[in-house]
Amino acid sequence: MASEYLRWKYRDVQPNAPMEHTKKQRRRNWWHYHKWYVVLGAAAVLIAGNLVWHTATQVRPDYQIAYVGGVPLPDAETAAWEDRLSVLGADCNGDGKVVIQLNQYPSGGDGDDLMYAAASNVKLMADLDSCESYFFLLEDPEGFQADYEILQEDWFQVENGLFLARRAFWEDRTVQYIDECDALWTALSKEAAS
Repeated sequence: MASEYLRWKYRDVQPNAPMEHTKKQRRRNWWHYHKWYVVLGAAAVLIAGNLVWHTATQVRPDYQIAYVGGVPLPDAETAAWEDRLSVLGADCNGDGKVVIQLNQYPSGGDGDDLMYAAASNVKLMADLDSCESYFFLLEDPEGFQADYEILQEDWFQVENGLFLARRAFWEDRTVQYIDECDALWTALSKEAAS
């Protein structure tokens, strides 16, 4: 019965004719419902573009040297080592230039900052595990060898009381350009002997 009453009550009611929107109103309506999708999509494109740009422009070193000592090396000495080895080394990855990266793992010197020394030790362990560095610039090669047992026993002394050593590999995992690293070691050994 209620349905009969409602039919009678709304017998003259006609649905409104669809309203024609202008182009501006349609764009405003679309933007109202889709603005967050556009913002999120633009952010995703920017993030992906940033990752691609950083990956494409990243400089990959041909040789890596690990410095292990009490205090960090000064920037001038780091640059001198990189320049010296880039003259003797070869372009291993074919990018047209010889890039040397010196990774510093200082132990903190006088022991005041134990957190700094622990963080440096963790970075060194990651370097050793991933076989990044073939060359080691050390203040105490005997102590380093006693702690980690990864060096070949043919290190030699260079300037400023530092020793240059190379890594030994007992597994199938090695540094990326092992033959070129061996050739550079031979050239450094000959240079040190003369």
